[in-house]
Amino acid sequence: MFLKTLAKAFVAAALMTPAFAQSNLPNVRILLPERTRLLEGQLVDLVIEVRNATSVSGLTVYSTNDNLTSKFGSAVKTELDCDSTSDYVYRANLQSFQAGTVELSVTLTADGTTVTDKRIIEVRPFERPRGRNIVLFIGDAMGTAYRDAARLVDRAIVDANGKNSFRGGYFDSLTEMDRMPVSGMSMTYGSDSIVPDSANTGSAWATGNKSYLNAVNVFEDGTDCKWRFNGQQNATTEQYMKDNPRVENLWQYLKRRAGYRTGIVSTAAITDATPAVEGSYAAFRQERLEIARQYRENPMLGGAPAFDVMFGGGADPFTAAGRTDKRDLVQEFVGLGYRTVKNATELLALSGPQPVIGLFKGSASPAPASNGIATASDVNMDVAYDKLGLQRPASEPTANLGSFTDQPMLDQMTRKAIEVLSADGRPFILMVEAASIDKQSHPNNAAGTIWDAIEMDRAVGEARKWMAAREAKDTLVVVTADHDQSMHIIGVSNVPDAEYFDRNKKYDVSMNSPVGAQGFSVYGDAYSNARAGIPFINSSTTASNNTGVPGTPGSFLPTTSTAQPETSTYSTYSGVTAYKAGPKGYPANSGTGVRRLAVGYRTGDHTGSSVPVTAEGAGALLFTGYMDQTDLFFKIAASASSDTAEMDKMVDLLTRSGRFPKTFGK
Repeated sequence: MFLKTLAKAFVAAALMTPAFAQSNLPNVRILLPERTRLLEGQLVDLVIEVRNATSVSGLTVYSTNDNLTSKFGSAVKTELDCDSTSDYVYRANLQSFQAGTVELSVTLTADGTTVTDKRIIEVRPFERPRGRNIVLFIGDAMGTAYRDAARLVDRAIVDANGKNSFRGGYFDSLTEMDRMPVSGMSMTYGSDSIVPDSANTGSAWATGNKSYLNAVNVFEDGTDCKWRFNGQQNATTEQYMKDNPRVENLWQYLKRRAGYRTGIVSTAAITDATPAVEGSYAAFRQERLEIARQYRENPMLGGAPAFDVMFGGGADPFTAAGRTDKRDLVQEFVGLGYRTVKNATELLALSGPQPVIGLFKGSASPAPASNGIATASDVNMDVAYDKLGLQRPASEPTANLGSFTDQPMLDQMTRKAIEVLSADGRPFILMVEAASIDKQSHPNNAAGTIWDAIEMDRAVGEARKWMAAREAKDTLVVVTADHDQSMHIIGVSNVPDAEYFDRNKKYDVSMNSPVGAQGFSVYGDAYSNARAGIPFINSSTTASNNTGVPGTPGSFLPTTSTAQPETSTYSTYSGVTAYKAGPKGYPANSGTGVRRLAVGYRTGDHTGSSVPVTAEGAGALLFTGYMDQTDLFFKIAASASSDTAEMDKMVDLLTRSGRFPKTFGK
């Protein structure tokens, strides 16, 4: 998937070559986006590129009426755009502005010609810290259909008396995410693409600014051609990945300016893109060794650690064996007073405010990757479905927990992270990611995907429970996704277990096309999971390019009943989902009477659809309506620094007074 994402970046970059690259005349460019927004005091690298000039002089830089010229170092001769022209770069790292509309302008002489550039920067106020806690949940790829799927599976439990908690089109109890009182939608477009990845979407809500595919809290620059568009991402070219302009994320901002404690929890490797945007600055998301180093010595915090709590997978880049510099980062954290935990048993025994790093899965033999900037293996935690010991359907890979059989569930990690972060009374900001909603959606593994979305909802419940137990209205909980994927709900399937789990019975399909031979295998679970590669002829249409009988090819003949259409083996409009309670209260995916949700995928990749946002707590009303993903950053900051009492009363009036209609299940 990463290679596909990178290929998209190459195409996008080719289409978006800036106009100045087409001119041989001297020109200057401030490396900030056209629409730059910052918080007052938020740190950002100011970088100025001068192209097609053999000599430069007379630099002046103004921020409205303030002369910033002295902040910049001398011009450094640099090769930009991988061409033969003479270029220069000026830098003023980690600068900030006061609130207001700022006109940043630059003037200089290049080969005797005066050249100029300017940017208008909206600098939002950060009025004063109000000691509010922030918990941001990211369901990776958890678009609307994924939240619907979690609800239709987790809230359709049939009790011992045969009563389904989902009947007549209503639920007895909605999901934790559903029950949050405020909702909106977020547009997820990147600066160079309408279909984003987890790095540039994360950069958007972590910093308030757009960036390009694979970027972690940085903007593009003129040396990107050395690595970004040619497949040369390695230790030799990493120097060009380390010179991109950085913009401070909210975790470092609140820690540095307001004394917040900070944390990340993820079921991915914790140097993966979504956790990385809270603690690092990297032009390329696969700079895993550098990202881990910045967790230990963060550039926005004067070399202090980025986080007080880190829970997730991906131990390798924190070990001496997994790093090219042979630093044992875990032991360095221990030397700074951190505790370490390696499994669920040790996690649950934690108490007190002492900082902690928990790495719950890694390689048996960690090693650096051959490119010198990552580790040989990216080891994510196992998915909820496998941790629960549920049997995988025929088309999905069997579980392989290896020696890591005591991995915590996401709700356990969330509960413990909140306990540790809140233990000393200081406010905190925490990000919690359910990573494998995305990672299981890429290969179209429906069971792995849906049960991870349910695990996410359990974690949201822990934050809501903790918030509800407090008398002070001092916490904001926000749930959203970084981007969407292509899963859709297509009905209900009554595939018998004997077919659903049979790995020995399959139907192979192959075809020749202009791009070459293509093929896939169809198993008995295809009736509940129509993968992107499987032909699907919709019985509701007579499209001219459809031939043959409608439906999905399967490894057995489907059953149908005119008298009882809800009992059809194949997905139809008739019938509702029905599951029995399984391990740890999760729905079981097998047994007599189970009616499985049927889903279909269009691709194995991300989509450009907008994603849901739900919010609860102090300032939650800020998150209503349609918004850009970058708005999340400023809305969270506004909640942390503004008096939201009046809007909070409005939410209480609408949802708790009893004067207005209330949704069943809330």
